[in-house]
Amino acid sequence: MNTEIIENTLLTLINEFKKDEKEKYNALENTIKSINKSFLEEEELKTNILNKFLPQIKIVIKEVKEEMKKYPPQICIFEAVNLQRHENYNSNLLANFLKINIKYGENTELSFVKDFLLYLHNKFNWDYGLKSIEELEEINHSYINIKREEKADTRRIDLFISYKKEFAIIIENKIYAKEQANQLDDYYKNKKKDNYKNLYMIFLNPSGYESYTLSAESKKELGDNFQTLKHSDIALWLENILENEKYYFLHEKNILFKDNDNKYIRDYRLLKSAMIQTIHNANMISNNTEELDMTREKIQNLLKENIFKDIQTVEDVDEYKKIFNSVIDIINEKEIYIIVKPHIEFTEKVLDYLKNNDKSKSYIYLTERKIIKKIYKEGYSQNIKYRFCNGEVDLILESQRDSFFLHIYLYNLNDNKKYSILIKKLNLEINKIFCKFYEYEHYVYRYDIDTEKDSPEEIADVMIKLYNLLKENL
Repeated sequence: MNTEIIENTLLTLINEFKKDEKEKYNALENTIKSINKSFLEEEELKTNILNKFLPQIKIVIKEVKEEMKKYPPQICIFEAVNLQRHENYNSNLLANFLKINIKYGENTELSFVKDFLLYLHNKFNWDYGLKSIEELEEINHSYINIKREEKADTRRIDLFISYKKEFAIIIENKIYAKEQANQLDDYYKNKKKDNYKNLYMIFLNPSGYESYTLSAESKKELGDNFQTLKHSDIALWLENILENEKYYFLHEKNILFKDNDNKYIRDYRLLKSAMIQTIHNANMISNNTEELDMTREKIQNLLKENIFKDIQTVEDVDEYKKIFNSVIDIINEKEIYIIVKPHIEFTEKVLDYLKNNDKSKSYIYLTERKIIKKIYKEGYSQNIKYRFCNGEVDLILESQRDSFFLHIYLYNLNDNKKYSILIKKLNLEINKIFCKFYEYEHYVYRYDIDTEKDSPEEIADVMIKLYNLLKENL
């Protein structure tokens, strides 16, 4: 075969190869265009559905509000004074209920904590190491210890119920705040060292979701002794008390008597009223109310009419879940902005003062967007921070959903040297600069800011002076 024939043959093969590749490329291009067109059409369909669906939700909410006007007024005191989701106050309230011990008549003594223990027994089959649950009634109420902020090394347990060394219950109460790293695991390991014969743990939260800070090993050790409770369970426990025959006197006719022209409440109206309000509040925290049930039913009908017919696969479900979860995230962030807007405005004024008067520029700060994101994702935001000693001590202006405060934070409370310097050597100087601090857990010095009464400029000036003092001595 001569050279010319070889060259012609090769050129023919190359052209055929190019032709074949071009056809493949064209086919691939057409496929991509088809997929893209299909995707755009599907997205347009979803957008049209949502554009139709979301305004209808607004109508549903309006209809439900109108319907609720036919019912007696529903007033939640905790919501009215903006304390509904304040975890510390909520834990204080629960502790106070647990401590109630009523002596009625000559031979009747009724203990709320024992009723709570019985509620847990019926729900989780906890026996507390007793031969029979009837033995619970024989335990003297005063021997059952109910403690807030129980120490667990450097941490504090929200609620701790214990009876001698026979049994103990760790209760962690979460409403909005996120769990801290290894939080429940640290509680368990610390209290395990106290050698209670029976150790239990409850993770109390609005929806009953599982904790992610208890290790697999600890979960295995605890077994059924670790359980989650919803806040609506607290409502059920209190409802059981109101409906229990042995508490009949809570419903007796109101009696008032006068002494020196002053009226005294002789019956149990205040207690009953507090219980009813707490039941309502706990149900609201867990989204367990008549208004929400009514709204849920109407929205379910809307979903059936507008969206369910287009959801045929698990992938379709996931796609719509992503869309609605994004909507929920945006609404939650809007709620946080409304709550912490006074904190943000106060922080901005503090920052303006620092920029004009602090030559060191040793602070870091977060923007409004980052403050909202941090509070939503982590439960707190360090709006402005000065850092010392390689990050072991901080001076921070901090926001949480339900609090706004300035504090000096010691990351390792067991560091006796730094703690001693702060408390002993610098205490007088710190109080000369600012005398309103108090000590709380890791917050060696803390001050809760009132955005309506406190001056941003004064707080900023305090931060500058404290920074200079701490920098020279730590």
